[in-house]
Amino acid sequence: MNSFHNEVDSIRSKRSLFINNFALDATSFEQNLKSAINDNHLNSIRIHKYMTETKLLGKVETARYLDKIGLNEKTVIKNLTNHDIKKLLVLLETK
Repeated sequence: MNSFHNEVDSIRSKRSLFINNFALDATSFEQNLKSAINDNHLNSIRIHKYMTETKLLGKVETARYLDKIGLNEKTVIKNLTNHDIKKLLVLLETK
């Protein structure tokens, strides 16, 4: 059981680090999302949580923008397309 708990803690830490390293830098944002799409430990994170947890972006503003571009608060990273990521970059460019 100890290795199971270690694995869970490792995944939890990885997810937390990914979320807390969110920045308004468009290049790193795009690279992070594209790599997270293929990472089974990260791709189930909701895009709304990723973008708002650090409080660099407001929750309501982000939720409204997600609705505007055809996504919602429950959209997870693995469901993003390159086109969706480009639309999300537009929001970052305004900040």
